[in-house]
Amino acid sequence: MKEIFKDSKFKNPYFWLSVIALIFSASGVDFNQLTSWRLLGEALLSIIANPVSVVAVVTALLGIWNDNSTKGLDKPKMKKE
Repeated sequence: MKEIFKDSKFKNPYFWLSVIALIFSASGVDFNQLTSWRLLGEALLSIIANPVSVVAVVTALLGIWNDNSTKGLDKPKMKKE
C-alpha cells in the first residue's frame, strides 16, 4: 500500500485538479450553483449520500488511475538496464 502513495501521480498538481473535477462531474454537481462554502459542503455530503454518485466517482477514479497499456491495475514495470 505504501508503494501506491510513492507514485508520481500524487506529486502532480494536475492529477489532483483532475480528481476534484472528476468527483464533481461524475456525481452531477453543477459548479455554477456552488456560490458559498456551505453549498460546497452540502454538495460533497450529497455525493456521499447517493450510492449512484459514489459508484460513478469510484469508476471514474479507476479510469484516470489505470494505465491501459498494462494488464490489470498495476502500473507499468520499467526495464532495468
